[in-house]
Amino acid sequence: MAKTTKKMAPSPKMHEREVSTAELAAIIGKTPRWINQLTGDGILKRVGRGKYILSEAVQAYIDHASGGREEDTRPRLRDEQAELTRIRKEDAMLDLAVKRGELHRAEDVRATVTDMLLNFRARMLALPMKIAPRVAYLSDVQAINGVLDGEIRVALITLSDYDPTDYKEGASDERDSSADT
Repeated sequence: MAKTTKKMAPSPKMHEREVSTAELAAIIGKTPRWINQLTGDGILKRVGRGKYILSEAVQAYIDHASGGREEDTRPRLRDEQAELTRIRKEDAMLDLAVKRGELHRAEDVRATVTDMLLNFRARMLALPMKIAPRVAYLSDVQAINGVLDGEIRVALITLSDYDPTDYKEGASDERDSSADT
């Protein structure tokens, strides 16, 4: 009896093999959705509908996971993680500076300066009524100048009334709640 040998089509080599999204996800240890995200980001390349060349896809994933290649224009995981870490560190440093009173929130500064300027404006507008009776009988320019100078300096002190506690964290919250009542 002679054996008949059937010639089968040669199977593609393992590294040339096409795999589905689900198979690639299982090989890499991620979800198919994550594989699709990497494809959308340009990290992995499809060769057909939901098909990838195994060796190319695995190599592209390894490059991405290890930080990518310098000359590559695709997003690098390591760079993204470093940027996120830098942003978190900067945010924490800013929060700490605010808590220490070394940095003031813009809304707190705006509210405090507005209060100071409104106070100063009110004092300046009140000067004629306050000073007129005192200088009406004076004929000496030096004396009038002295009264005006003194009252203007008192009004200017309003602008120098800086209270650091006005800028402490939550100062704007206290002003907002007191304005509501």
